[in-house]
Amino acid sequence: MGKIADENGAPTRRNALDHIERMHRMQLLLCDALERIADGLPQDVDRRLCQQAMDALRNDIPLHHLDEERGLFPLIERRAEPNDNIQRILAKLSLEHRTDEGYSADLIESLETLSEGRKLGNPDMVGYMLRGFFESYRRHIQWEDTVVLPIARARLTDTDLEDLGRTMARHRSIGSS
Repeated sequence: MGKIADENGAPTRRNALDHIERMHRMQLLLCDALERIADGLPQDVDRRLCQQAMDALRNDIPLHHLDEERGLFPLIERRAEPNDNIQRILAKLSLEHRTDEGYSADLIESLETLSEGRKLGNPDMVGYMLRGFFESYRRHIQWEDTVVLPIARARLTDTDLEDLGRTMARHRSIGSS
């Protein structure tokens, strides 16, 4: 993953929105991994893939949501024009973030079981849960990519993008301390 800020906290030349877009690509890869896991249940399970997916759900997804909730969304709300109609969209996406993180806890538990080579009590239910999550998350990412990011690119100033980069870097320094 590219750096958002240098060692002094100054934003790198790379735009923070580009970083968010790259995270969306990585999240789509996570969805693909969850789909492979669901397709392989109950017998054909890649334990390492389960561990990687579990780590992403536990660490990367909440960090990305934090970047959007505390960084991107407030900036967009401040800069949006009335005809952007963004407030309702951002409220819905924020609700989905909370729902996804709550749902992730159950998935993490099942993925941990699989990563340790143990059998699931109800593999059909876990497969159903995995599918529900990755289908919803793919739709969520598409919504952000096709509605939110274009508005952000059109409305945010260079100063806003620098602020967003610093906010994102701060989130990473908090998580690594």
